Amino acid sequence: MEIAAKEFGITPSVIQGKSRTRRACHARESIAYIMHLHEYTHAEISKLVNRNTSSVTYAIKRVKARRKADDKESTIYCQALRKACFHAGIQMPSN
Repeated sequence: MEIAAKEFGITPSVIQGKSRTRRACHARESIAYIMHLHEYTHAEISKLVNRNTSSVTYAIKRVKARRKADDKESTIYCQALRKACFHAGIQMPSN
């Protein structure tokens, strides 16, 4: 959580809170994706990010779609995601 918070310029409390800002949502999605790559269950992820399991499932799908997108916002997001994955000790899979 600390890694994603740092990469997206927010605090862990914002990630676990109710904020729906772009940064907060992107950080939550990144955490869900990285934990998914580390083979955590959706229930475990949902507890950490303070969301329900269906939100976690949807977040992971959004990250996968954003990784395939070819627009400026997605490119910037993927750079932060790559850094977060690196610091979390996991290699992001190729598209």
